[in-house]
Amino acid sequence: MTFQQLQYLIEAQKAGSISQAAKNLFVTQSSVSIALSALEKELGFPIFIRSKKGLTPTPRGAAIIE
Repeated sequence: MTFQQLQYLIEAQKAGSISQAAKNLFVTQSSVSIALSALEKELGFPIFIRSKKGLTPTPRGAAIIE
């Protein structure tokens, strides 16, 4: 896990969406999405459940965020 991935993860949790996290971090939505996907691949499990209503942490994802 890189510092940038950690920063994106925390902001995505706070913002509730990848697009809002990207706006708050002044980066593109695809940058946040790619970083989080790479982190999920590295960890071997999903961190968030993505839906039209936003992001919901999975149980394992919530443990990582804490």
